[in-house]
Amino acid sequence: MNSFSARNVSEETVPYDVDALWEVLTDAKTLQKLTPLVHRITPDGDRWLWEMTSVPVLNQKFKPVFTALMDFDPKKRISYSHDPARSDELVAVDGIYTLTPVDGGTHLSIDIDITARMPFPKIMGPAVRTAMTVVMTQMGNGFARNLDKHLR
Repeated sequence: MNSFSARNVSEETVPYDVDALWEVLTDAKTLQKLTPLVHRITPDGDRWLWEMTSVPVLNQKFKPVFTALMDFDPKKRISYSHDPARSDELVAVDGIYTLTPVDGGTHLSIDIDITARMPFPKIMGPAVRTAMTVVMTQMGNGFARNLDKHLR
């Protein structure tokens, strides 16, 4: 097993107020419903267990499971980091969502960094990172579409 990482940074001004976005982003059941490839999110206090459906990476499929320690700064920022007590997990996700009120909506910025241990040789790193980035982009685009439908 080797470790591979990919990062996705995106931002957009959306036509929804901070309150509406905050409600969605802090509700595990709603996030689970709106985020492609997420099978289940189980919150336990500040620890959220994320279970994914089958995620394609190159010629293989994985069902990642990871635990994130969530930190909520109400209606401003959500940050999360991999639970260091869960070194058994093959996937670690760290990120920050920042919400800024603007005229006509909210400026939402998202920074996600994923590290996954997978059974590929290190030499395949560029291809694995590209595949991870494609999956992250597809998940982000799907979430944006679903969020828009949910909040309209």
